[in-house]
Amino acid sequence: MPLQSQLFRGDRALEACLVNDQAHLVTGTRGLHVRKVQRALAVLDGALITLDEVSSEQYGRSTAAAVLDYKRARSIINPSYQTTADNIVGKMTMASLDREMLKNESRPPLQGCLSETGGGGGGGQAIRDGQSQLVGDVAPANAQPTVLRVAFQDALAPNEIGIATPTRVLLLSARALKLLRPFNVTLRTEDLGSFPFGFPIGDADASDVEGLRKAAQKANAGSEGTLRVILAAFRDSKEKSTGVSHGEITGIPGFRNFAIVNKERNHPDFGTLLHEMIHCSNDNLMSNFAHDEDANSVFSGGLNRTLVPNRHVASLRKTFFA
Repeated sequence: MPLQSQLFRGDRALEACLVNDQAHLVTGTRGLHVRKVQRALAVLDGALITLDEVSSEQYGRSTAAAVLDYKRARSIINPSYQTTADNIVGKMTMASLDREMLKNESRPPLQGCLSETGGGGGGGQAIRDGQSQLVGDVAPANAQPTVLRVAFQDALAPNEIGIATPTRVLLLSARALKLLRPFNVTLRTEDLGSFPFGFPIGDADASDVEGLRKAAQKANAGSEGTLRVILAAFRDSKEKSTGVSHGEITGIPGFRNFAIVNKERNHPDFGTLLHEMIHCSNDNLMSNFAHDEDANSVFSGGLNRTLVPNRHVASLRKTFFA
């Protein structure tokens, strides 16, 4: 039977790998078909394949290691002559990769925050122009500040060295701090470093997002008490959001709510971080439908947002990363 997944079907080299021992993928193999296997490993297992191997379409050490991990996790061996898995993509491995990719490609789109610059969702009472953002939520002068813990991670693409990421993080954090300071809320940020992820993601693609999150976890486990914010390249970034929020409730099993920031597109007011923090603070807010109607609210699709509604501050104070 020919390969069925959208990623693999019609690829002559991979079709040959499925039936011909001489066409197996081994260390040193090069070509677009190698890159497709690398993408599958990244999506399915969060494989940390080096960027030079991705850009050169080379079956190198990290690709071979990812294949070995994949086969060990699924006990892919030929009992007629093996007792342990090897790092070769042969008939059984190719068939397994194809089955899993076909299944993943049929997963429904994610339902998290997918349009930070879109219209409001009508989630609750909106703040109007001239209404104080502090009413009913002013902390006592001697109260200890609420500290929100945010950890940043940089998903590096091929030929990228990550120079722009620290500046982006600084601007996002500064904007969040400015809007939260009147509420006696502050940020404690942490740098979890970078990791290779050689493929842009679809912000509503469950397989892409899950693979990215798995890779981030492998690179740095971080802390349960922090909000993980991953900076990554989005597919078709000119049409996609500046940031998204996902987690268990949106279809990414096994992970607390986390945010992904588009590395190639900035929101005009740099409020993306705080916007996604509010989403992630409460499962009931993990949707576009939760957005505020008032374009002045940071939790809306407005272009120049200056207000933080009290109810969102209250949610942030009770969240898992506070």
